[in-house]
Amino acid sequence: MAKLTIINQQYPPEVASTGQIFRVMAEYLQSHGFDVTVATGTPYYPGMQGKAPRRERMGGVTVRRLWNTTFSKKSFFGKLMNLASFELSLFFYCIFRIPRDATVLVATAPPMAVFCAAVGRFFRRYRVVMTVQDLYPDVLAASGMSRKDKLSYRLLEGVMRRSMAACQRVVTISTDMCRHLTEAYGLRDVTLIPNLFPETIHVVDPGEQKSIRGFAGELVVQYSGNFGVAHEYETLLSAAQALADEPGILFQITGAGRNYEKLQSACQAGGLPNVVFEDYAPIDQLEGHLGTADISVVILSEAFRDVLLPSKYYGILASGRGVLLISGCESDIKRDIETEGVGLCFRHGEGEALADALRGLLSSPDELSGMGACARRLYEARYTQETILGAYEKLLKEV
Repeated sequence: MAKLTIINQQYPPEVASTGQIFRVMAEYLQSHGFDVTVATGTPYYPGMQGKAPRRERMGGVTVRRLWNTTFSKKSFFGKLMNLASFELSLFFYCIFRIPRDATVLVATAPPMAVFCAAVGRFFRRYRVVMTVQDLYPDVLAASGMSRKDKLSYRLLEGVMRRSMAACQRVVTISTDMCRHLTEAYGLRDVTLIPNLFPETIHVVDPGEQKSIRGFAGELVVQYSGNFGVAHEYETLLSAAQALADEPGILFQITGAGRNYEKLQSACQAGGLPNVVFEDYAPIDQLEGHLGTADISVVILSEAFRDVLLPSKYYGILASGRGVLLISGCESDIKRDIETEGVGLCFRHGEGEALADALRGLLSSPDELSGMGACARRLYEARYTQETILGAYEKLLKEV
């Protein structure tokens, strides 16, 4: 069997979405002709009980958990130490432990993982395929955490540029990221494979799910997942404010993140009765959770167009729900909406227009169900697990 090492800091029992994505990918590839080892970090998610073993078999896959500190994720210093200690462990693992005849599939979590893999390749001559989920250091500039003229940024960019150039193949998840990697980093062989939604989701009856949750009779507008700096919240807030005195439309905000907290504070200060906030939905309840929505929100700020694409989009399509995109830029999601009829698009600041559209959908259930049917058809045509995993299998066997 061909040896494959997958590198990603997050892996179950960690609950992060990238960990779930690579779990599904690792188990699929293990059953399709690869001997898969996952090099990952020591988990430290909130509320974790006990210690995960350093080495174990999960779903037929060998999991090697490298040492890293496990400070709270609420502390910036703690998160930085966890990241740096994992990268240090990974550096030595790549140099001394990865087999010489292996292929390495390395993700951009953490950002220096590809550097470690590239250095290890110099010594051990294995093959490296990089999959870009979030592009560093570009994400730091887009979020305002760094500037492109800073020395630290330029150094990190130079390291990433040389590390990516050392890879046999680079895979990314959107058309815009492909273009950016070609133009800004000079890469010549970038492969587009859309992101994988790691859970199997069926279309369920929204009426039944809403009755379970106590939302019967409401048009539920759902935002589910990370709500961080890449996700502008003022437009959604403006729409909720415009509809605060009108019955029948409920905003369900589920997840966590910096802008989640800002939106929650603003809604509480304004006493908005039409917005409910919840924690992340448990994975085993995700199908019912997504099925609670009548229509679901995706937000992509223009600064992040070339460096990430919200993976929640694929779960929305799988659940058979229409998409409300709030964005100031072109993207694969917007192109899908315009060509496939899976939702509606609004620019940042168009809260009143969004509110008007929701009023129209409240009285047009056929339009809602039509967008949902188009969404599910698009998912089955382009974005199923079988399609995405098959593309990775083909690429890795070519390498």
